[in-house]
Order: sequence, then C-alpha cells, then structure tokens
Amino acid sequence: MSIKRMVTKLALAFAAKKGVEAFHNVGGLQGLQAALQGKGAGTGARGGMMGRVGGTRAADSGGLGSILDSLGYGGASDGRDAGYAGQVSPLNASLGTLFGTLATAFGGSAAQSQAAQSLDDQFDMTDIDSESEAKPIMRAMVQMARSDGHIDQEEQDALFNILDHASPREQAALKDALREPINPQAIADDTPSYARKEVYSAALLVGAPDNPEEKKFLKALAAALRLRDDDVDGLHRAIGKPTFA
Repeated sequence: MSIKRMVTKLALAFAAKKGVEAFHNVGGLQGLQAALQGKGAGTGARGGMMGRVGGTRAADSGGLGSILDSLGYGGASDGRDAGYAGQVSPLNASLGTLFGTLATAFGGSAAQSQAAQSLDDQFDMTDIDSESEAKPIMRAMVQMARSDGHIDQEEQDALFNILDHASPREQAALKDALREPINPQAIADDTPSYARKEVYSAALLVGAPDNPEEKKFLKALAAALRLRDDDVDGLHRAIGKPTFA
C-alpha cells in the first residue's frame, strides 16, 4: 500500500467514526469497512454507497466518488485509470489536492479546486515521500480521533481491515499510534520542520474545532508545531473548518 493511499483510507475511516453525514449513511466505520470490501445486502455495498454519497469520476470529480475511485473502488482499478474523466486522481496529485478533495468530501470546503490551490500554496511539501513525513501525519489523525474518547477493539479491528493491503511495518505503526499517550508535543518533536502544516492539516481534516476536547488538542498541536496564528487560520479557511476565537 502506498503511503498516500494509507493516509487517505485512514482519513475516510476517521471521518466515518466521527459521524460525517455521508459516512453515517453507510453505517459509520463498520459500514465503510463493508463498502470498501464489497460486502453488504440489498443493492450491494459499493453500488449503494456510491449512490448515496456521490457519483463516480465524471459525475463527481471532486467528491467521495472520486476518492473511492482513486482507492480502487467504484470502477477504477488503482487510481491510475486512464478514464478518469480528464481529472488527476487524488492519489496521483499533490498533497494539497488530496487534502482539498477530502475536505470537500467531508463537507468542509465547498470548492475543492480553491481548497486544493490554497493548501498547495501554504504547504511546504507536495507529496508524502518518506516514513519521517508519513508517521506524524498518521499519528496526528489517530490522536485527533482519540482526543474526545477512545477507539475500542471492534473499531480497531475495522481500521485494520480497511487497511487491507498495509505492510506489517505500516500496521505496526498504526498499532503504536493507537496505544501511545495523546501527546501533541511528541508528534511535533517527530515532525520535520517542512511538514508542520501538513501534519496539522491532517488532524484538522478529521477533527471538529467546535468540539471542546478536539479544539484543545488542535490548539496544543498548533502550539507544539510552532505554527503562527495566521497560518493556522489560513489552513482552517482552506479546509472549511471554523477558526479559533
């Protein structure tokens, strides 16, 4: 599994856990797991999910259908399908484009192209190329999802099933992230200086700044990463999340 594919699947899973409407319609985390594995009753999980939350590439190039296609569901094989309606697959585009597409699919930013351009302008790296970049992004997502509660064993099992092609090393990294204490400073200490905005944005994608516990985590993470207030505000606006008062 590519690093970017793993980050994308984690973002989808944590959005499902947190009850984003589109994912709630397919049964939350377990429903998303079933949909990605092609399981389910009635019209079929894949087809039913696509019908409820968005079309495929040509009809919904900026939404959830596009993301599922890029992951190999809903018709495309692996995100490199030549018939991608003239669009670049989110997994083959810049990190800003991927995060902008996710933000739009999660109901944050209304304009995917504007979000992608804004994030590309603010980010200091265009892709995730190494473990030193990927692990803090993954840990920020996991700790964000845990900040207002916990992830029980059933949910952990669903996460690992969603990451069905993750390597043993990647699965070990996820297990560590699920077990380590929630500590924004520890994430920041392991984040390369050029990846600070990307790590914060990963947490923000699956977080809710109007939730007290999640706001506390995000503010602590921003401070630990030594992000300026105007940089934080710019990331919130690009992703479509409320800024801090």
